[in-house]
Amino acid sequence: MYLAKFFHRPPGDDDRELLLIPGGDPMLIGIHMRETGDDFLRDEFSNIRDAVAAFHRHTGDLVAAGYMETTHTRYTLRNLLPDPQPKPEWQKGLDDLMLAALSAPLTEQARLLALLADTQAAHEPLYLWLAAHHGMAGDGQQDRTLRFAEQARDTLASRRAGKIPHYTWSIAESDLEGWIFEVISEGHLYADDPAAALAAIEQAWEVAPNQQRGIQRATILCEHFPDRQDEAFDLAYKWSSHGGYEAIMARPAYAQYVARRKSKPKANKGWHWTAKQPVSEAEVRAAEAQLGADLPMDYRNFLTTFGKAQLAIRLPDESSDFCFFGAAELAQQRQNLFDFIVRTEPDPANAAAYFRTQYGVSLRDLVPIAEPAQESRCLVIHLGKGDRFGWCFQWDHDGAWELEQATPSFDATLKALTDGIARRDKVTLGFLGVYLD
Repeated sequence: MYLAKFFHRPPGDDDRELLLIPGGDPMLIGIHMRETGDDFLRDEFSNIRDAVAAFHRHTGDLVAAGYMETTHTRYTLRNLLPDPQPKPEWQKGLDDLMLAALSAPLTEQARLLALLADTQAAHEPLYLWLAAHHGMAGDGQQDRTLRFAEQARDTLASRRAGKIPHYTWSIAESDLEGWIFEVISEGHLYADDPAAALAAIEQAWEVAPNQQRGIQRATILCEHFPDRQDEAFDLAYKWSSHGGYEAIMARPAYAQYVARRKSKPKANKGWHWTAKQPVSEAEVRAAEAQLGADLPMDYRNFLTTFGKAQLAIRLPDESSDFCFFGAAELAQQRQNLFDFIVRTEPDPANAAAYFRTQYGVSLRDLVPIAEPAQESRCLVIHLGKGDRFGWCFQWDHDGAWELEQATPSFDATLKALTDGIARRDKVTLGFLGVYLD
């Protein structure tokens, strides 16, 4: 997480950024808003409380020196011109509330929540999550806390659907959404509704997977869904080296799981389907309407048979999940991919021309349909008309302008992936997030 404030002082040749990086060893960086982006400040702290205090202090010093805090939030920004605007007071208040959630006692958080309750801030998903987070930590009013969290979830979803802006400071929307679902999961556990708690933590895991969410998911599965405990053991087996799974691994059934897994013959295919959620023909047609394009018949059949599903890769010593998106997610996934590819290109037409020349595809018609869990890569399908309609490619964010493993149909792609797993092909497994020695 990065928390950035930007400061402008005319004529703008010495604008500044203050960047706070929370974590185990918090860091505060002051950056000149120039092409060189050189630092005027770089301090490390042993705790977040001191880091936040320094952040406030340097903010005050800049304002006292005649700088105006601006509305900018993107922490990689290096130019505030041509027309910086002052940040509204309610947004500054939300910033302070976020900093308090990281560093201040619950009483101070409550004071700031109350100050913002009658302002525009109180309608923002960030405020609603912070209110829920505060309630979960301290006031014991769990019903009220869950209502705040669910309101944050619904507000974020409605703003996104309506393309209505919302203020998250410089926090990634996926981070905020994951935090919201975490609190919802905790609230449902407190209310003795493990099914809803599991659904919420799985949403958090899907939006922004991390170690703590994996542990929470595994714990709920073991304690409330014994018929699904192998899913919890899968997580512990893969991620135990990072810590936190000791209670899961101490269960007698875990040792039996490991023994079963180790005893599987090398000829075992190494994959199976889980979590199938097939969709109706009506849902497929709705997805096509959103996309403004037809889906190839083989992929349509997959959606109505498997839908949002996972291809579980389970080898004796390694595992991963290849997660297929639901039909309703495709349009947003397409936009996300396009935005990432052109993020550093001033003229998107240049990127479109490159993909057309290099790969014979329309950049705007490349749609991610699946991704390996916790990997920044995906399988894309091309929906543009022409001889490459329905072709699939592998894409990785480290080579954003590259498409690999071109395959002429979805069915052929799926067969190549499953055959590659069965053969223990290192290239296939590497794409799926399984790395063999």
